[in-house]
Amino acid sequence: MGSIKEVAALAGVSVPTVYKAFSNTYYTSPEIRLRVYEAAKKLNYVPKSLKNRNSKEEPKTLAVLLDQIVNPFYSRMLEEATKQFAHTGYRLMVFFNDENAAAEKINFDLALSHKCDGIIFVPTPDGDDDMVQTLAEKNFPMLQLFRTVHTQLDTLLIDDQLGTYLAVKHLIQSGHKKIMLVSKTNSALIKREVGYKRAFDEAGYEVNDEFLYLISYSECNKEMIKQKVKKLSPTAILSVGENTSVNVLQALKEMNLAIPEDISLIIYDDLPWAAPYGITTVTHSYETLAKMIADMVDKLFFPEKKGEEVGPARIVLDPMLIARDSVKIIK
Repeated sequence: MGSIKEVAALAGVSVPTVYKAFSNTYYTSPEIRLRVYEAAKKLNYVPKSLKNRNSKEEPKTLAVLLDQIVNPFYSRMLEEATKQFAHTGYRLMVFFNDENAAAEKINFDLALSHKCDGIIFVPTPDGDDDMVQTLAEKNFPMLQLFRTVHTQLDTLLIDDQLGTYLAVKHLIQSGHKKIMLVSKTNSALIKREVGYKRAFDEAGYEVNDEFLYLISYSECNKEMIKQKVKKLSPTAILSVGENTSVNVLQALKEMNLAIPEDISLIIYDDLPWAAPYGITTVTHSYETLAKMIADMVDKLFFPEKKGEEVGPARIVLDPMLIARDSVKIIK
């Protein structure tokens, strides 16, 4: 049986065009489609997508390994991803590891014991690279989300440096210079402080590193935030993530600091309660995110859809700023 490359050569088209000719989601002219079909018939070529469509196989099951069970970001992502995968015949099985490498290893083992066909996961910073490499060598479908821990895998990232830059630039344009970044950090996370410094550099301001409050998961509590605010007296705060943002809000309330009259606030991720309270946020389209995940997973199962792509894919989603009423303009 011929290969997709042989079909493309015989039909005089590219490999992606062969895929499009067999797909109902892309347009190809009747003439090109006919040439591709005739070449495929001569070479006895049947694309995997048609083989699966004509078979009576059970829908594929994907394990989704996340680091937090209570996280509105993941809830919305899973909601949209479930819709996307329902259209393409995939089911999701969700596991949580609480940012623990040992728990991640157990979840991998559970996913494999449940005969999951692929794994989508947010990797822990010190995860088992040997285990991942062994699975990768067997061509087991794996998609890494939001962190680049295992360089041999396809990865989908959100440009958090850009998101931080957009937020800090908005604050600077509103007259703020004393901007405190409050963010959890670990070795696997994209360095948001790079985006912070970029905005300051563009404005011609020097960065005071004391305002970069990068904390571990255990250090994220309102009392420590209150101490930092008392010491630095920022005019604005950029807070990253729900748990951190809730602690920031509680700290400001206990200090009798009103938003935005006494202090401005932007939070990273458009949390469900942000809009009703008029809080400016950095966010992205969850529908777009889910479509990107589904597309990358589909290419793991059907490599011919990658066309001429070589090596691990690395796709980055750009965030956007939603301006509301939580930033005071300082003149």
